Amino acid sequence: MNLYTIEARKRITVNTDPMKRCYNGCHYSSETSWTNWERLELEIPEDKIEKRLTFWRGLNEYAVSQRGKNAKKEFRATLNKPLI
Repeated sequence: MNLYTIEARKRITVNTDPMKRCYNGCHYSSETSWTNWERLELEIPEDKIEKRLTFWRGLNEYAVSQRGKNAKKEFRATLNKPLI
């Protein structure tokens, strides 16, 4: 049986101004980029992976409805590599 890991990443705003200027919380120049993938759950059996992904995506939809589009995350399932 294959085991999977669920990972997530989010978008963040990065200050790209060489002088790192910030005026009242607003950057002089900035861009949005994705963070690195972070592990949420480890060693999930293959038959339960879709259920767990649906749970995380539903939870994120609720967070977006309450806090706005900045709470949006991406989720993926990756196959665990065998130790041998």
